[in-house]
Amino acid sequence: MRKIITAFVLCTWSLCTFANVVIGVAEVPQNYYATVDGKKNADAILNALCAIIDDHTVISYAGLEPYYEQTDFYADSLWDMYSTCHFTMADANKPQKYVCDGWNKEHLVCQSWLGSGPMVSDLFNVYPTDARINNLRSNYPYGVVSGGFSGFSGDPQHHGKGKLGSSTTSGIGTCYEPDDEYKGDFARSFFYMVARYRSNTLNSGNGAKMFTSGPTNLTAYSLSFLLTWHRQDPVSQKEIDRNQAVYGIQHNRNPFIDYPELAEYIWGNRVGQTIDLSTMTPTCEGGGYDPGTVTKYGVTWSVCGTEILTDSIIVGRAITTLPAEPVSCSVTSDSFMGWTTAPLAAPTDTAPVLYKQVGDFPAVTADVTYYAVFAHGEAGAAVEPVVYTYDTDHQDGWTNTASINGSYWLLDKDKMLTSPEINLAGLASIEINMRTYGGTQYCDLDVKAGTTPIATIVATNGKTLTDYTWTNTRHLSGSSPLTFSTNYNAGQGIGFTRVVINATGSGTTYSAYLTDCNTTGIENQESLIENRKILIGDQLYIVVGDHLYDLLGRPVTGNR
Repeated sequence: MRKIITAFVLCTWSLCTFANVVIGVAEVPQNYYATVDGKKNADAILNALCAIIDDHTVISYAGLEPYYEQTDFYADSLWDMYSTCHFTMADANKPQKYVCDGWNKEHLVCQSWLGSGPMVSDLFNVYPTDARINNLRSNYPYGVVSGGFSGFSGDPQHHGKGKLGSSTTSGIGTCYEPDDEYKGDFARSFFYMVARYRSNTLNSGNGAKMFTSGPTNLTAYSLSFLLTWHRQDPVSQKEIDRNQAVYGIQHNRNPFIDYPELAEYIWGNRVGQTIDLSTMTPTCEGGGYDPGTVTKYGVTWSVCGTEILTDSIIVGRAITTLPAEPVSCSVTSDSFMGWTTAPLAAPTDTAPVLYKQVGDFPAVTADVTYYAVFAHGEAGAAVEPVVYTYDTDHQDGWTNTASINGSYWLLDKDKMLTSPEINLAGLASIEINMRTYGGTQYCDLDVKAGTTPIATIVATNGKTLTDYTWTNTRHLSGSSPLTFSTNYNAGQGIGFTRVVINATGSGTTYSAYLTDCNTTGIENQESLIENRKILIGDQLYIVVGDHLYDLLGRPVTGNR
């Protein structure tokens, strides 16, 4: 928000009386954010902020209108971020057909995305806005509009701000893009909602495009523009004044207005760094905000000595996309096992630390290369096929800390179901009869072999128990129990009645793991087939059976 208001109310002393509310001059109360100092983990920072601002005085939704005269009334007019209209307090809730007909209350984080409780009437989320634009904006997510129109079509005065149209991001559909003047205001309202309502669900309906249940609660989609808006439209005097006024009414503050840098420690270019409040000056005391340069690290994928792709990822972010699964690059490597961070100096019969699914990879904190790991396999000894079942009649050998809820067990945060130890090489599939519980839209059931994640099974919203089947393609080895758990909070999670593990018997024993086909043994084959080299042009190749390889053991394709 770039407009500057020189004064919120004229005062000649340190306390100012405005209507029936006494508020201090714009300053952060001493030690208000003290518990955030020294925090470095994004989850810990948000939890600390939540503890500071969550105990606010709640105003009823029906009783909000009079308070806007204290928070949003400037120069004889309500300040509306949706339009350029001039409204008086008396224009509230008038019948509306066009822009400027009247104003009403707007939830920036839409009411249809929220549950019940104080979030429905929080002044940091509910603003006075043009009623017509409020209606047209509906509950569409925010975003960057491709084309669209400034103002709102069909209204003869065209006093609307922002755009409504198709998102530039595939799969989002219609979205609302605020005017440049207020993009930072909107972003900081979203950041506040994440910090204040950590234990609440904000992702109903279109809210799922903006919010997620993860520890930092914003989707990759919403972060792609909210941080940009926050940086490009810095805190204005209007926001500082409103923050102070709301503090005088509901007795909490928006931390991202007081200290804009906090967003960088949670989502931006300072993730993983320790907060030192002594180095920051609040905006209301003249502090500036320099987001600095966004730090990115390179992520390189290497297959048999050839770099196939390099990504650039912001520090502290997780890997969200992987290259296509590579195929075997040699006659002696027949299975892709996953990715590892260090190349193998020589073939080994011990598997390195492997990452195969997106959720396996750690957050990026430095430049890193992931090497494709292949393995040469031999048929393992036959193992007696075993089916491990857990239900009301089959519980021997299983460990269950789930609570019983009616006819099913409830797995939520810190609860776990653990199977007997199984031969992982023979694991074929897992079947589970489950449902979500506690009103959560989606629940993830995390399955691990020991500490290694092997599957995530997603249950969609609904009360009907549904059969889900996960088929193993992970090329596991060794023996381990399987654990079933979820990260959803107490009172939510997954209800289940039956789990079946199918361990069908003979698996694959891998005799050699490798990352570079130069070490596959193709050189030894060369000595055995010395008379079967072939010169094509000025390039020497090796013939093995009916196949042609270069001197690095890579198969040659195409017409020769």
